[in-house]
Amino acid sequence: MYCLKGGEYMNRTKQKLSTRIGALTLALSLALSLLAGCGQTGKSSAGGSSSAGSASSSSTVTEISSVGGVASSTKYSTEIGLDILEAGGNAIDAAVATAFAIGVAEPEMSGVGGCGIMTIYLKDSNEYTVLEFMETVPKNTVPGVFDPKNRDQADSGMGAAVPGQVHGLLTALEKYGTMERKDVMAPAIKLASEGYELDASLEDYIGMSYDRIIKNEELTSIYTDEGIPKNKGDLIQNPNLANTLQAISDGGIEEFYTGELAEKIVKGLQEDGNPITMEDMAAYQTVEREPLITNYYGYDFIAPPPPASGGMWLLECMNILEEMDIKQYEPNSKEYIHLVTEATRIALIDSANYIGDPAFYSLPDEILVSKDFAKERAQLIQEDKAIPEVIPAELPVEKLGTTAEEGKHTSHIAVMDSYGNIVSLTTTLGNLFGCATAIDGLGFAFNSHMSNMEHDPAKSDSPDYVMPGKRVRTTISPTIIVKDGEPIMAIGSPGSLAIPPAITLVANNALLYGMEIQDAINLPRATATDYGNAVIYIEEGAADEETQQALIDMGYELRPAEDMITSGCIAAVEINNENGNITAGADMRRGYVAGTR
Repeated sequence: MYCLKGGEYMNRTKQKLSTRIGALTLALSLALSLLAGCGQTGKSSAGGSSSAGSASSSSTVTEISSVGGVASSTKYSTEIGLDILEAGGNAIDAAVATAFAIGVAEPEMSGVGGCGIMTIYLKDSNEYTVLEFMETVPKNTVPGVFDPKNRDQADSGMGAAVPGQVHGLLTALEKYGTMERKDVMAPAIKLASEGYELDASLEDYIGMSYDRIIKNEELTSIYTDEGIPKNKGDLIQNPNLANTLQAISDGGIEEFYTGELAEKIVKGLQEDGNPITMEDMAAYQTVEREPLITNYYGYDFIAPPPPASGGMWLLECMNILEEMDIKQYEPNSKEYIHLVTEATRIALIDSANYIGDPAFYSLPDEILVSKDFAKERAQLIQEDKAIPEVIPAELPVEKLGTTAEEGKHTSHIAVMDSYGNIVSLTTTLGNLFGCATAIDGLGFAFNSHMSNMEHDPAKSDSPDYVMPGKRVRTTISPTIIVKDGEPIMAIGSPGSLAIPPAITLVANNALLYGMEIQDAINLPRATATDYGNAVIYIEEGAADEETQQALIDMGYELRPAEDMITSGCIAAVEINNENGNITAGADMRRGYVAGTR
């Protein structure tokens, strides 16, 4: 297993280097339990989760928690995660249950047809590890046959790569969980069967995707009433998904990848022209990887390695900001926005050009996260002038060239348990409802990640160029933050190119400026999410007129941040190791929900 233990981990850190903004965060206010949680027992059993929970308006959730905290994208998934913790499960059990529930209640962003990455801290062994379960390219894929710009092809089964989420979640559960699969999956099965109330976010996304949904009979039957989009407050029941989840619960990884479900998946996708085979499904494996690490003002950031470019981007950005001593400036001052923007732009262009699937490329990951490299790249930054166009560093390895557009629709989960285990987990379908294709009777949409790869033979230098078995590259960056050898925070975000900037800004607010986690999340953001260009997306309240004019004078183009695609959407759980207080924070930019018990 690739992981870092206590002393080894500390040594490595020394060596390796719109929409609802301004609203109060909706957070679950759940009753305190004074149950003792002093150690892990064997297998635990959970009774299901209620599908509707009590929620209240709060600026933060700060309690002495006896079982832990969860932050996720829906009230249903957060409650289910907390129920699992209360039943005696650990953070891995709760994260897996939460992820399956998100596939039910936030089906446009995540689900069993998708993929993800999980960063884990295991208290008993004092280890950090990353489980990577991104999709893979079918082995019979021929470049140039599929055109992502052809909507008829992209919005069909041709757009799907081999899904990894089921394999990844169940691998995590088998290796590091404590509960039986049937008990962890039962709440999501119940939620799909009995139904959930459609919220404002899903209503918006159904409307945005209506022209794609209506082409698919299965999706139309779930998210419309005889072709009319369902509205906020309507009950969504998905018995077909409940049956699919039950089959996975009964048969595990084997059922989804080699059993009857696998046969239905392959047959259905092949009918749309996808070259996927049973061999592709059977060959799929979750990969356990050693995390990336850097130290930032005394805090160690643990992030996923390639094929996640997001971890590399985040850590390089942090190193540059420390080199520029960002802490001396007030948040959202002109100096602060300028330096964060430039560090973000530099780290983005480097990661975009040098990161891909490590099975296919020699990657300079140790260089990109080193302090010396950050010092060199920081020299590009001028005090009062934006870099007109950032170009990638020249490194002694192959530059991988241009990149394909990445899907922007993702979900993040943060979990801490009373035993000291921590999970930061990001899952995704790529685009909204993935490739907008669900096979009759299965109840879930498949990912769009073949559309997010490069198929043009003239662009074979792209790190996203399709090759049989290649794993999809991603900017997702589920992160764990450590202080004095003890983990203190799980944090992450959806939003593609907004993910590392959002984590950077919120982490700065909490760690450097002492904000409570919810206040750190709520603070309006100014983010840079364009490749190379001097563009800043400004949320309302992030910069006053004087600051905006100063940024314009520096050479920036300012644009309004209209939704979480340019701002990110943070889910985080934090612990005060002195008193055991757990704080869960959730971002209302997409209606996230946090809770502790």
